[in-house]
Amino acid sequence: MRIEALTGSKVVVELNANDMQQLNITYDALDYADVDTRRVIWIILDHVRESTGCDIDPSGQLLIDAMPRPDGGCILFFTIKSGESALELLSCPSQRVLRKQQQLLITFEFDSIDALLDCAAAYARMHGDEHDRLFSQSELYQQGLQYRLLLSPAQQSDALQQFFCEFARCCGENILTAAQTREHWQPIGQQCFAHLGGGVHHQPPRQKKIALKPGNVYSSV
Repeated sequence: MRIEALTGSKVVVELNANDMQQLNITYDALDYADVDTRRVIWIILDHVRESTGCDIDPSGQLLIDAMPRPDGGCILFFTIKSGESALELLSCPSQRVLRKQQQLLITFEFDSIDALLDCAAAYARMHGDEHDRLFSQSELYQQGLQYRLLLSPAQQSDALQQFFCEFARCCGENILTAAQTREHWQPIGQQCFAHLGGGVHHQPPRQKKIALKPGNVYSSV
């Protein structure tokens, strides 16, 4: 089990196949309406508390995003938000606090706006309507002169990756890379993004709820 505090309000827990076996659960079986899933979440949160030395503040709402790993494990992305008590949510199976991410999520990094625009224009010429669908479900972020594009293609495609890698670097194909981008990069507004043929998913203001040091990685066995 690998635990990383991205910020004071975001924690990522990576479980490999052995971790899942020890917890007696599979990714497909994850369902917050099920008592076994809630048991596993409590165990994982105990590991987070023990590994970081900090307790999660129950005054915030706890959201959990889950994504499968190729090795049979999964990645759990915990986000603490203000509002309803996280402990109340965890004890109430009717609350939908666990979201399973089935779609692909690929992060590409461009060295300049020109490279990004050239890529979008070339993809539009080659793929037409598919360009509109792909970019309408994407997210664009900026840091200095660099840009990151988060794409959710309908299915895995080596051809798509090869095309985008002509203009950019592939930073990752998982929720962890996307989460780090969303946390540390600046989202581009709707009007600035319109010429690419898509929209941007805006992130709400973030409030820190636990005293974790960003960037620290913890392991739990």
